[in-house]
Amino acid sequence: MAVSSNVLGIVLKTYDLGEKDKILVLLTREQGKLRVVAKGARRPGGRFAALEPLVEVQAAIYPGKSLYTLTQSALVTSHRLVREQLDRLAYGLFMAELLDLFTVDAEARPTSYDLLSQALTHLEEDQPETVLAYFETHLLRQMGLLPAWQACISCQTTESRLVALNLPEGGLVCAACAQKLGGVPLTEETILLLQFFAQVGWEGYGTVDAGALAPKLAKALEQFIFYQLSGRPRSYDFLNSLRHL
Repeated sequence: MAVSSNVLGIVLKTYDLGEKDKILVLLTREQGKLRVVAKGARRPGGRFAALEPLVEVQAAIYPGKSLYTLTQSALVTSHRLVREQLDRLAYGLFMAELLDLFTVDAEARPTSYDLLSQALTHLEEDQPETVLAYFETHLLRQMGLLPAWQACISCQTTESRLVALNLPEGGLVCAACAQKLGGVPLTEETILLLQFFAQVGWEGYGTVDAGALAPKLAKALEQFIFYQLSGRPRSYDFLNSLRHL
C-alpha cells in the first residue's frame, strides 16, 4: 500500500500541466530527484503558487504510477535575493539545471542536495563566479569526474608543469602533451584554485580571494562539463549573455 512521505526539496524546474497544475522537478534530500504534481499551482493565490525554481520546501508527497502528488508544503527558504536579481537568478538556474542533467530520478544523493542548497545560500551575497566555480568543482567530484591533477594525465610525468585541461582524457596535461592533444589552457594559479576548492568545505572556500581566477576556472570547468554532457544546458546562453553586460 502506497504511503505518503515528507521530504526536504529544492525545485529545479517546473512544467505546466493543464490549465491549473504544475509538475515540479524536485531534488529531495531523502529520495533524490522526483517529479511531483502540484495541483492548482498555476492559479494566482493558490496554496502551491509560490513553488517556483530554486525555492526550498518541506513537502508531503504521495506516490502514484509515474508521478508523485504534492499534498502539503511549507517554505524553508525562498532564496529571494537570488530570484529577484537577474544575474544571480541566471547562476542559480544554471546550477540547478546542471544537477538535473547529472542526476537520475529516485536516486538519493544527499550530498548533491546539500551542495545546491549551500550554493544558493552563498549566491545571495557572495561573488557569483566564485560560488559557481566552487559548485562546479564539487559537482564533478561528487560525480567521480573531477579532473586529475596529480600528474600529466597523458604521459604521467610529474616533472613538468601542467598547463591545460584535456577534455577527452579527463585531466590536466603538460605542455608537450597539450601541444599534441590540445586542451583548455590553465594558468598555474587557476590550477591551484581548483585544488584548493576541491579540498575545502563551504566554510573555507571564501578564505582566499579568488578574484579574476574564479571566472577562468568556472569557464574551463564548464567546457569539461559540456563535453561530459555532450552539449550545453539550455540555461547557459542566458547566463553567458549576462556575464558580458
